[in-house]
Amino acid sequence: ATQIDPSELQELFQETSANVFRINSNVTSLERSLRSLGTSNDTQELQDGLHATQQETNKTITTSTKAIKQLSEVVRGSSRTLVLPTQQERLQLDRLKNQLSDAIQRYGAVQKKIAEKSKALLPTGQRSSKQVSSRLSLS
Repeated sequence: ATQIDPSELQELFQETSANVFRINSNVTSLERSLRSLGTSNDTQELQDGLHATQQETNKTITTSTKAIKQLSEVVRGSSRTLVLPTQQERLQLDRLKNQLSDAIQRYGAVQKKIAEKSKALLPTGQRSSKQVSSRLSLS
């Protein structure tokens, strides 16, 4: 089990909290970009920005999920022998878990909307050929 001192624990809480904020900020940015899809503002730059933001958000979610697992081991488990976890740390962990879960749900919802709108904007020929190729690859 990992030993961690109280200052490292607080640093991990703060980093994870900052990551949750970053995920929510990215979701807001993606929602803004989503409104521009299919309009005159729909440029390659917008598409590239959407893609980059989604990739960054995926990495941030992965990092945050690992950090939450580590925090859970420390706060819930007996992996910290220096100081017993405080009630405040337990509450902080629960709040952070809920915030991360909410942020991931928001992100999933906006990702789905982006995928649906992007698919709807494809020319009809491309849409049907993609469906055919996906059926072929499954067989």
